[in-house]
Amino acid sequence: MLRPLLIAAFCCAIALPVAGEETASTEEQPSSNKTFEIPNPAMADEAPQPLQSLVVIVDGEARSWAPLEKGTDVAWVAYRDGNFPQAVPVFARLAELGHPVAEWLMGNIYFFGQGIPKDYAKAHAMFEASAQQGYFAAFAPTAQMYVQGLGVPADPSKAYYWYNIAAAQLPDSSERTEMMDRREGVAASLTPAQIEAAQKRANKFEPKPVVPPDPEDVDWMQE
Repeated sequence: MLRPLLIAAFCCAIALPVAGEETASTEEQPSSNKTFEIPNPAMADEAPQPLQSLVVIVDGEARSWAPLEKGTDVAWVAYRDGNFPQAVPVFARLAELGHPVAEWLMGNIYFFGQGIPKDYAKAHAMFEASAQQGYFAAFAPTAQMYVQGLGVPADPSKAYYWYNIAAAQLPDSSERTEMMDRREGVAASLTPAQIEAAQKRANKFEPKPVVPPDPEDVDWMQE
């Protein structure tokens, strides 16, 4: 089974210090100029725990990614050990099929250049594909890349949209306040009409999960 930890992914999405600076004071007001680094899951303080295989409901029938997660437990250990040549191909082929956790992880791999050349455009594409499926850990990196214009033209409206979605999925907590502060920092670059439009889009957000293909239709499953 695929092994990224919901808790570790949650922390990766939330506890992000200011890139290249000391962590900001909690009393500091949100700023549209503030940027946050995207945390490296290979360097997370806590090693991830098992994550139950994702299930997609299609016409009332459960379709699981579990049969396609062949080798991901070993690949995750290799990734955490920095053995990217062994780990990356396993996650890359799963991300190509649309597995949201693998897409999020490949976003990080492209962002940091782990075993492959750094590529912000591909990183953003992977993060946003995962976010579109509703994978929480992908929301903040997708938003931040829109803030900074990394791999995609800077777009504060889309950054606001993704931060708003992230905040809406959190309970009242310091983490939710953090997402709201980031959202309001981006809002400083938007007009009231743009904010209203982004809020309306976010309120209508519905995850679009990819249906796992049948294992017999996947070439590398026959190897």
